[in-house]
Amino acid sequence: MTLQSTPPTVRIVEVGPRDGLQNIREPISTPIKLELIRRLEETGLDTIELTSVVSPKAIPQLADCREVLGSPQVKHLVSKSHLRLPVLVPNVKGLNIAIQHGVKEIAVFISATEGFSKANINCTVEQAIERARHVASLALKSNLSVRGYVSCIFADPYDGPTSPASVLHCVRKLLDAGCYEVSLGDTLGIGSPANVRSLIKYLVREGIALDKIAGHFHDTYGQAVANVWEAYNCGLRVFDSSVAGLGGCPFAPGASGNVASEDLVYMFHNAGISTGVDLPKLVETGIWISETISKPHSSRVGTALSIKSKAATSAAASMIKKSSKDAPLQWNMFSETEGLQLFRSGVNLKLVLNRPKNGNALTASMISDLTSAITAASQHPQTSRIIITAAGKFFCTGMDLGKESTPVAQGDATSKAQFERLTSLFEALDQSPKVTIACMNGPAFGGGVGLAFACDIRLAVRNAAVTLSEAKLGLCPATISKYVIREWGISFAREAMLSARPVTTDELKTKGLVSDVADTPEQLGTRLDELLAQLKVASPDASRMSKELVRLAWAHAGTEKQAHGIRRLFEEMMGANADGAD
Repeated sequence: MTLQSTPPTVRIVEVGPRDGLQNIREPISTPIKLELIRRLEETGLDTIELTSVVSPKAIPQLADCREVLGSPQVKHLVSKSHLRLPVLVPNVKGLNIAIQHGVKEIAVFISATEGFSKANINCTVEQAIERARHVASLALKSNLSVRGYVSCIFADPYDGPTSPASVLHCVRKLLDAGCYEVSLGDTLGIGSPANVRSLIKYLVREGIALDKIAGHFHDTYGQAVANVWEAYNCGLRVFDSSVAGLGGCPFAPGASGNVASEDLVYMFHNAGISTGVDLPKLVETGIWISETISKPHSSRVGTALSIKSKAATSAAASMIKKSSKDAPLQWNMFSETEGLQLFRSGVNLKLVLNRPKNGNALTASMISDLTSAITAASQHPQTSRIIITAAGKFFCTGMDLGKESTPVAQGDATSKAQFERLTSLFEALDQSPKVTIACMNGPAFGGGVGLAFACDIRLAVRNAAVTLSEAKLGLCPATISKYVIREWGISFAREAMLSARPVTTDELKTKGLVSDVADTPEQLGTRLDELLAQLKVASPDASRMSKELVRLAWAHAGTEKQAHGIRRLFEEMMGANADGAD
């Protein structure tokens, strides 16, 4: 075949956020997916497959597709004209959801073989073609671009080898339906360069233009990079890949991951062929996502280059204690509601109260949002620590007592609703299996004191006095008393409640109620980084079990329930699959 006289450049289609994650059983949170998309876009990748609008029963991992597409971050990316952000849709329902969320490009998929088509989308090849044609037609009428996929181009896990004629038939049908490009998928990763060359020659001979097809190779037999190079030499200029080699197919037994994006970028750059991708940033992203979701890093290039790059520091961070001289943690905001911002740095989640002009007083909506965020983080396997802090001069001045918003003196229904809200918030914080940290950037009053002392650990700036001010207002610290008395002790708590006096941070530090005191807000951030580094020595399960031991001692000291709980935890920690086994 004559090589095409095209410029030395290729386009990488990054499929990690969809194809790379879809078959991972352990839930991956929406914030992690959004952070992955953000990092990938920052590498210079201009085509990133975001997600699939698919039944959560079929692909549970992508059940949050609406949250991903509806996030402010993704909406901002979609507004950038130079980016292609396709979303895989299986049917008209999925298309309508994608359109509602402002998507500009979709992808439709079919199998070249009957067995895989029935296992994957429960229909024949011809039914799948008709479904894809219908979806594509509606998408084009809505001014969306449409990309096509053909899977099992070399073999089907149920039917055996695939005939080139079957692939040709599917490619033609998708192009006729309006797809600007069709990606050829070696779903089982069984192909070799000879297979690739033979199929591409056949398609071109039958009238398929090279600029209308792309390569999508899996690495089950270790042939993916070689197959891409062979396809490039045959004239293809677009290739799908997944950061860190994440992926595989849940419907194809034994299929391993996609070819790693890092490996392709390295190969092309080494050959003087441009991809527009920053390889060091891509390597760092691959290490980060593999570490975050606890999955093997399958890129050989990523593994090799990480040893010589700054990314090695990130890869080793979970095992090596960070010193105070290290760079500060980088926090990325992924969600914002009225009065609350959510940030993430690796396994750390930071909740920032954000009503500085109102002393970060807690409104009903803030309480609900806080409770939801804490509850979700407590159930999230990739979150180890939850930090609560605030913007401005105050940590939290308690309930919002503004004239138009206070629940005080509003009657039984309002009183009951507020009690339930506050109780749910403090219990969610107290019962969380994660390590909870109050980072007190300023003074706290009333419910704000409860928020701090329902946490496991507290840091504070020197001027962050706490005041149980309820008595001054004709109230009492009802919902927070259980946590304050537990931490402060009966005598001290009684005196502080009755006097409603400010208790200084120095006094709290002397009594062991605050672990560290900083002189300035900037220094408080450094102390938080140091604390988070120290906490890395403890496994998440060990932290959870230790917290449960303390809870048993507080609530059930000397009882059979405490003894039973200690025995249960002992047996758990000694189990063959427990963290201690490592």
